[in-house]
Amino acid sequence: MSFSKLDQDRIVGEALELLGEEGLAQVSLRKLAQRLDVGVSSLYWHVRDKGALYRLMSARVFRSCVDAVPETRTWQEWLREFGLALWHAQVTVRDAHQLIAQASLEDGLRHKVREEIVATLAGLGLAAEIAAAAQRSVQALVTGWTTLKPLQDEGEDRPMFEDALDALIAGWEARAGA
Repeated sequence: MSFSKLDQDRIVGEALELLGEEGLAQVSLRKLAQRLDVGVSSLYWHVRDKGALYRLMSARVFRSCVDAVPETRTWQEWLREFGLALWHAQVTVRDAHQLIAQASLEDGLRHKVREEIVATLAGLGLAAEIAAAAQRSVQALVTGWTTLKPLQDEGEDRPMFEDALDALIAGWEARAGA
């Protein structure tokens, strides 16, 4: 690959492919450079270090979950669909729980995504001051569930998880006075 075709998007995509094939422990800048047929120093123009790469990978997975939420009529539906999208990603993306633990989103990106989610939920009728906590609680439920018991297939625990997700959303509904 020529250097001119190398960009952050391509690097992150290839890193996620490597993650899926070999696991997080095998994702390194050296191995990634080999896969992209470039020198490691070329990667540093686009990715500061391994930690930055992990953050970019985590952000891509999280962004795909937000983008996977279909159009909904209520904030409750949005939170449920978001929870299911997170569940799917954390169950199907190899070592997702390890990636999340090692790569929190940078403050600027976290703030931007949180504002977007709060605006979406507020637009669906949930008070903004509740929306951020509701979204984070859904995310914590999913991440906690999949971290405590990493699954190889989505179906095994899904009914129990969906019951817990519905109960959590019902709690926010009660809190919001809906």
